[in-house]
Amino acid sequence: MILTLPKRSRTDVTHCEACWNAPVTTARITTEGRDLLCAPCATADNPPKVTLFPPLGIYRLTERRLDTGKHTKPKPTPKSPPV
Repeated sequence: MILTLPKRSRTDVTHCEACWNAPVTTARITTEGRDLLCAPCATADNPPKVTLFPPLGIYRLTERRLDTGKHTKPKPTPKSPPV
């Protein structure tokens, strides 16, 4: 079901969740909640990219794997002393 978006909260996204380019104009009601989309993406039934690329990535990184420290930023290299 596609609805026009009458009112948004301050925490809603402002750009389409499917193309990430156009401003949000419609809301599509789903079983998980709602998708905020532009009109062309809503009529084309495009899935939101958050569904395609979940927040922890396609490699199934879990919070536990992130806490082990293997998937953090590399440590900075120490500066060499002046010669």
